[in-house]
Amino acid sequence: MTALARPTTLLLAALAPLAFGLASGCAEGTDAPQEPSTSASSSSSSSSGSGGGGGSGGAGGGEVVPEPDGPPVLTIVNGVNDHEAIRLCFVPYPDGGDPAPYPADPSGLAFAAASRVDPATLLPADKDVYLHVIAGDLTKTKDLGCAALTEGNGPAGVVAAPVAVIPASAFVAKRSLLLVPTGCVGGPGHTDPLEKEGCGPTYSADTPNPGLLAAAMSRVTDEGNLSLQAAHAAQPMPSVDVRLVPGTEGGMPQQVAPSLTAGAVGPFPPFRQLARFEMGSIAQAEILTFVPGQLVKTSASPLDAALARGGLTQADFEDGRAFTFVAVGAQPGIAAGAFWHALTWTVVRSDP
Repeated sequence: MTALARPTTLLLAALAPLAFGLASGCAEGTDAPQEPSTSASSSSSSSSGSGGGGGSGGAGGGEVVPEPDGPPVLTIVNGVNDHEAIRLCFVPYPDGGDPAPYPADPSGLAFAAASRVDPATLLPADKDVYLHVIAGDLTKTKDLGCAALTEGNGPAGVVAAPVAVIPASAFVAKRSLLLVPTGCVGGPGHTDPLEKEGCGPTYSADTPNPGLLAAAMSRVTDEGNLSLQAAHAAQPMPSVDVRLVPGTEGGMPQQVAPSLTAGAVGPFPPFRQLARFEMGSIAQAEILTFVPGQLVKTSASPLDAALARGGLTQADFEDGRAFTFVAVGAQPGIAAGAFWHALTWTVVRSDP
């Protein structure tokens, strides 16, 4: 079994609308777990993500919109780019324990797939958790608990990567929480001349870069329009403008999330200037990335495929609902490689 001795690069968004905050940007791991700082912030009008796309949704910049409270809910998207599937271990911290891996099916959560979870059924009550990614030959993880998988004595061919300590307050806050494990956890043969374009600028075979985007998705909606945000969970991707082009003849790209930076979810308030009827054919609509502020398109991805990855149908994509476009995978314009996936989008409900 391959086990990383310490947490590596973290990709964490500021969670101002939650009851706690995580440092934005990237922070190198140390010999001790990276534990997010906690606060008693009750602000509900701050940005859902740091460093990208805030203040340009709804009715225009400077708009103050209260974030509504709601039942705590957790959405997980698999953004680990060098394996086909992962399982997750939420190990109580600092005392440890032996919870069952998630999901229960040893085949795991496929790359770019999404899963909605009730935190109360998955996590220990009132406990911080130390998140580990389990990858590799997941068939060998059947009937094994997280203690065996994370303490360095697991089966050969299984990779265990510690990522971050997440405070208990994150899972009880009255918000819709998005967790996206990111980067590459490594494995036999996971090296290539284009590995940094596939996994991120800090990746090498000797220094894998598992990380985490953790952010609140906004529940702000508009009865007559779609409510849209984007989450940047692709470590190799630079800052981008995220635009949505309708599936209509001559449809013009709509700026959903300008200057979206790594680890950010934006904008807040969400973009609410596009009605479903203006989208035309969903099968022809695309999610686009551009160099910020320019007309240089760097990628185009079908919207209908992104909806399907999130378990949504075209009929689900309707006015009065909120959605988050989640970017995972490689740098825009880089094809799938020897062990990595190309840039991939998944659409999830912001209020599942």
